[in-house]
Amino acid sequence: MPVGLFDSFDNLDQINIADIARWLKPVPNEIQLENYLANRVLYPQIVPTTALDMKIDLAILREALKINGPKLSQNQNSLLGDNPFLNITLRKVLIPERFISFVPDLVSLTWGFVDAFLIDRQRKDYFEDLWTVTLINQSDEIIGSIILPQFKDKQGSMDLKLEGKTYQIKSGSLTVIPCLKGRCEISYILTGGKILGKNEAALEISGGRLGLMIDGRST
Repeated sequence: MPVGLFDSFDNLDQINIADIARWLKPVPNEIQLENYLANRVLYPQIVPTTALDMKIDLAILREALKINGPKLSQNQNSLLGDNPFLNITLRKVLIPERFISFVPDLVSLTWGFVDAFLIDRQRKDYFEDLWTVTLINQSDEIIGSIILPQFKDKQGSMDLKLEGKTYQIKSGSLTVIPCLKGRCEISYILTGGKILGKNEAALEISGGRLGLMIDGRST
């Protein structure tokens, strides 16, 4: 039997339709979304055929990841790495490689994981400003890093330097910077914010075919 995007989840029926709708603009008819979700519950292996189908699948995926992610009410071992999609201790986002067969846009797929796990996450320490993204298969592949600047307000900004180029990241923005190397040397200066507890630093982080994703929405 073919394995689909949603075969990893046995509780899609627990997802609230309103939670799916909030990721979609314009918002489809509620009955349409209910029927779509029911179809995915019955036939999780179906491949999306239109751009709208892909957007709805990504919205469902975000909510499916949320309800299947690590929970504070679970035992400590679950928080230390037993979850198949997020390793909190090692600060790794874990994406099953087979998901790419259904969502070939690696950037959109990764943003879905960020939305599900990181954007509203209460950070226990400043080390959670930096996460590694890994494709999971028989041999794991590190494909990049996620950086979460902690801006104080909407006026904050960040100048990031990589390979002789300077990129300006504004508070509230989503940015992807290519870096195909396994390790990327970056430096940054933040105005009105910090990363890893500092407003200025240089460090080496993981790169790959995804590159560096900088999510400036957290304030």
